[in-house]
Amino acid sequence: MKKLFIIGMLISTVFALKYVDSVCATDEVSAGYVHIEIEDTYDFPYEEIEQNKEDFIEPIIGEVEYLPYTNEELELLAHLIFAEAGSDWCSDKMQQYTGSVVLNRMASMRFPNTMHDVIYQSGQYSVVRSGAINKTPNERAYNCARYLLENGSVLPSNVVFQSQHIQGDGIYEKVQNMYFCYKN
Repeated sequence: MKKLFIIGMLISTVFALKYVDSVCATDEVSAGYVHIEIEDTYDFPYEEIEQNKEDFIEPIIGEVEYLPYTNEELELLAHLIFAEAGSDWCSDKMQQYTGSVVLNRMASMRFPNTMHDVIYQSGQYSVVRSGAINKTPNERAYNCARYLLENGSVLPSNVVFQSQHIQGDGIYEKVQNMYFCYKN
């Protein structure tokens, strides 16, 4: 079974019905993201969708109501933001971008789809290895995490890398000493 993640968009109903026998929402809906698993597909053209998104995806018109997030998600994201970008010299923008990378990874098929699994994925965040993630976040980190969980990522969805070195397919933006990079 393949997973198709839809964030703030819906696949055209006619298109979806052509290829999908049954669609069921999972119980892992959080942070304003709708995770949908597609079961029993009939040659579902994932590559074609990826290459021609404009033809298959329709934006949702109107306001999107975000589902509540868990306290665990708030704690995890605040801890990561504080550990990665919690110094006084780190800008609010850097903190928002840092948290947004986590949300973008959750939505990407290239990474795990839960916050815990994204943050604790082997080799991804040095603050996990060093133990810095266990430091108590300040109010600023909590406010940033809460904002992102209620409003979603402030970065384009393909910005999934954050490092002091260039990664992926290119640089979206450099904020202070941190590169935020995208993957096509």
